[in-house]
Order: sequence, then C-alpha cells, then structure tokens
Amino acid sequence: MSRGLPQHLAAAVTNRGLKLIINSSEQCNLRCVYCYESFALGHMKTEVANAIVRFISRRAEDGLDWLELEFFGGEPLGAWSTVKHLSGEVHRICQRHGVRLIGGMTTNATLLNAERLDWLARHGICGFQITLDGSREVHDARRMSAQRTGSFDTIWQRLEMMRASDHDSLEVAIRVHFDARSWTGLMAEGGLLDAIIATFLRGDPRFKLHFNSLNNWGGGSGEGVEFFASRRQSQPALEALLAHVRKSGIGPDQATQLRDSAADDAGYVCYAARANAFVIRSDGGVSKCTVALDDARNLVGRLTADGQLIIDHEPHSKWVRGLVTGDASALACPAKGHVWPR
Repeated sequence: MSRGLPQHLAAAVTNRGLKLIINSSEQCNLRCVYCYESFALGHMKTEVANAIVRFISRRAEDGLDWLELEFFGGEPLGAWSTVKHLSGEVHRICQRHGVRLIGGMTTNATLLNAERLDWLARHGICGFQITLDGSREVHDARRMSAQRTGSFDTIWQRLEMMRASDHDSLEVAIRVHFDARSWTGLMAEGGLLDAIIATFLRGDPRFKLHFNSLNNWGGGSGEGVEFFASRRQSQPALEALLAHVRKSGIGPDQATQLRDSAADDAGYVCYAARANAFVIRSDGGVSKCTVALDDARNLVGRLTADGQLIIDHEPHSKWVRGLVTGDASALACPAKGHVWPR
C-alpha cells in the first residue's frame, strides 16, 4: 500500500504500523487556566481497557511491525491501575509477536513516583512529555491543582527523580510554555531556562527541551496569559529562546527546534492526519485529535467490547484528506479547515 510514497507519507498509511493515543483518564488533578478540556468523561472502564488489549493482540497476530502507544488525558496517571494493566499487557503482546513498541506518556508528573516510573520503563513506556510554564511564580499561577495550590515544586522534584533514574531508555521532553508576556523572563540570568539546562540537560542526553507558545483554544479563563495572535507573531520570541539555548551549548539532539524548521515542516504529518493513528477515549469512542475532544466532528468510530475498531469512513476521511490531496496544510494540522478556520 505504501510502495513508492515518500517515507513520511508511507509511515502514515502503512498497515504494518499503528499509533494509539489512550485516554486512560479524562479527569485531571490540575486546573490550568488555559486548559481546553471539559473533563466530561471519567476514568477508562475495565471493559474498554480489555477491548484495547484484544484489538492490539489481533493486530499483532496479523503481522504488525511497530506500535506507538501514548497515554494521554486529562491526566493519564489518575487511572494508574488502567495504565499499569494496559502497559503490562501490551508489552507482553509485543514481546510475544516481535512488535517494536514505542511507548510514551503526556503527563503533568505530579502523580508519578519512582515505583511507577520503574514499572513504565520496564514495560516499554519510556518517552515522557512534562510541562513547565515559567518560573515558580508564573507556573503556579497558571498550573494549579483543583485545590488552587501550585504544582511547580512537585513537578521539579519528579524531574529530579527521573534524572536520578538508571533507566537509560528514558526520553524526557521538558515542554516550556511561553506567551507574549512571559517569554523574556525565561531567559533571565539564572532563570528557568538556565536551571533546566544545568539540572537536567547538561550531561544527560535523555532530557530534551521543547518550546510551545500558548494558544487560546477557548477553554479555561486564560487569566494572566497574554496569547499571541498567531504562530507567526510568536516566531521572534521562539527564535530568541532558541538562541539562548544555543548559546548555552545545547545542540539540536536535545533541542530539536534548533534544526532547520522549514525542512522539518516540509515533511511533517500530524498524528491526526495519519490513516493508522487513533485516539481511544475513556468511554471507548474513537477520535483523531487530542485538542478538539469535545467536537462532534472529531468522533470517527468506536471500539467494540470484543476488540473491533469500527471506523466511520465519512468523518474519518475529513481528517486524512491530506494523504489524498497532498496538501501540506492538511497534513500538518487537519483540524484547520475542518474543525477550525484556516
């Protein structure tokens, strides 16, 4: 099916590969001021988790070569028993059938501890994305608990725990958010960027750094956040942040945004634009995008109790249209022009 296609497109359509984003919980213990999620759904039910295991087992038996498995939320670790069950079962299936497992998790890390980290790493869940929003003062005003307490110190301690871990397979992406007001403070001498580089990146290739400008997705109060009007407007700030990182001696292996962004964008295919990538919601619904979770156009199918992935091809085709047309914009973000205006 993928013969003759460029590599980035072939990987997006091959039935030898599969990407599943698992919403083990759609609840969260934090209430970030810009969060777009409604928390309408709860923790994943056991029957849905078992259906995922059956589906992956069937695909592995059919000759799957590789599986990308990412836990997402809400906060995925809020349903630790589900995460532990799924990661253990999927690792066993992949080991049995020779499937390459690429496991990861997007987490606020507040519910992560050494025992859980050890379990995850030993069962193939080695990639973590963890977010900081700035200095302790800035971060705690934006990423607070449901009880209105800050989370900076807890997250920093969890990162230090990961730094002390002897699991060589770990890859920890520290995602630093910035907005039109906060970005200059990140580069203050001895400030957050210097602390991240000195504490985590220096001498430890397992740690990566990634910057992301905050977007107004229409959720939360947005209190204290000065959103950029567009990605283009945020570009000078991003370039200044990257220049600071480069001056600190960190290279593109640990800060991939230092690479030629134009070359990277030319071959970028969003997971939501891939024909072999799906979001499994905590109730067994199947979506494409982890941002437009509450939009009906994002529901493209369901997972049955016996592990059948039933896809409604009409709504699904809107998400994968870039694979047909070759439109770079539809490949990079299929929600634009479908769920959101271009």
